[in-house]
Amino acid sequence: MSLEVRDARLEEVPAIRALIEEHAQAAFGETELSEEEVRSWFGLPRLWIQVAERDGVLVGYVDVRNEGGSRFNVDARTLHAEVASVLAEAAAEHARSKAEAESPVLHGFVQGDDPVLREAFEAAGWQPIRHSFQMGIDLADEVPEPSWPEGFTLRNLHVGEEERLHEANMDAFADHWDFRWQPFEEWRRYTVDHHGFDPTLYWLVEDGDEIAGFSVNSWHFSGDPHYGWIGILGVRPQWRKRGLGTALLQHSFRDFRSRGATRVGLGVDGKNTTGAVRLYERAGMRVVRRNDIYEKKLP
Repeated sequence: MSLEVRDARLEEVPAIRALIEEHAQAAFGETELSEEEVRSWFGLPRLWIQVAERDGVLVGYVDVRNEGGSRFNVDARTLHAEVASVLAEAAAEHARSKAEAESPVLHGFVQGDDPVLREAFEAAGWQPIRHSFQMGIDLADEVPEPSWPEGFTLRNLHVGEEERLHEANMDAFADHWDFRWQPFEEWRRYTVDHHGFDPTLYWLVEDGDEIAGFSVNSWHFSGDPHYGWIGILGVRPQWRKRGLGTALLQHSFRDFRSRGATRVGLGVDGKNTTGAVRLYERAGMRVVRRNDIYEKKLP
């Protein structure tokens, strides 16, 4: 039985989503993505999308995002060990062909209890370098009302000020691991141009005319109308340690609950240097799963 790795086609979105769903159930036991979310990937910049096909059946998926220069992010999904190895090699070959500098570096993501990808990466010389957590909170109990520091105001994002939020986002994460400054037009493809964008879920905290902190929220990528998602929660360096992060988090919980959500989730770097994991735990969140980041440096 021959295995072919080829360009994915837009009309294959239902089959790709079904493959990813099968993988998600095996790796962490939850629905991860809607068809609409998978379809949106085909319009993203610098994203190379491939599928593995055997005898007319899709058995694997991989995408490689070119982060610029010699950096590439790899997302592979399959339940077959031999397919995982083929996808890892295909990603490496693509990075070699697209790198703008010598010695390209790939980062691959292994979610939860993925049954095959971790071993495939390690066999091909990838090294674990970092981990992240998906954290969540059930909203069955009353969520404490946030305590806002004096002098700050909270409001939704207004149309026309997206570039101000982009600037605040870049500033808030400039000292984080693996930070890459995103051009505004690219940033907006993942935020305000995303199919799930709702400006009433975007919260800004201002100190006078300056954005001090923000929470970029949406409904979960699975399409579950009861599952809120905090996509980006940030406080700019000069306003940290004043309780803004906790207040934004609690406000987001309460806002989602008022809209019918029964739970809220987010993702966070496991070694975040600003203490985000501890902040989320103090606010009542718990680790739902761990995702590992593997790195491969190509000669």
